Amino acid sequence: MSDNKDKITEKILTEDDIADLSEKIRPYLTGKRYEHTLSVEREAVKLGELYLPERINDLRAAALLHDITKREDIKKQLQYCEEFGIMISAEEIASPAVFHSKTAAEVARRDFSEYVNDDIVSGIRWHTTGRENMSIFDAIIYLSDFIEETRDFDDCVKLRRYFWDKISAGEDKLDVLTDTMIYSFDLTIGLLINDGAVIDENTVKARNYYLVTRLKKNVKS
Repeated sequence: MSDNKDKITEKILTEDDIADLSEKIRPYLTGKRYEHTLSVEREAVKLGELYLPERINDLRAAALLHDITKREDIKKQLQYCEEFGIMISAEEIASPAVFHSKTAAEVARRDFSEYVNDDIVSGIRWHTTGRENMSIFDAIIYLSDFIEETRDFDDCVKLRRYFWDKISAGEDKLDVLTDTMIYSFDLTIGLLINDGAVIDENTVKARNYYLVTRLKKNVKS
């Protein structure tokens, strides 16, 4: 996503808006991807109730829109990048799985402008790699995509259990979020190393950001 975008006018999303959006995204998704998307939405509600209860419908909108270009092949992803002026680094060319977060954010701006604001677009944009200085909104969308209940990959199961066990144990919820984000990046980076794959620099920066956040809190306490 290019850096110089006009700020989107804020809109309060209603239940009817969310219901309409959940139907309008269907043509953008395969059947399996649609079910995953609805599960991410449900997870975003659960996390939102913990961390941003006043933003539930915004979180639902971001969840519904996060994968709207996921089905497109690399040729179409590159066409979107050219159309929207998205800069692609050499590292990203070697890791095309990250393209859809950038292109989905821009398609959401274009095709669903009545449902999005800057936070929603940001949540979509960073749901795959994470980034330095992530907002809680960004983190909720990222984590909801990772731990939603239909995910049965070992790392997803591990992270889901890790997060909810800590919450159930009554640990400080912001500490739990920080620790879970670090663990998520550890799992992702470990998998990419094992696969001999490129690690997006934003993922490294995101991990370091949360590590520093935790270290600073430990020093103060």
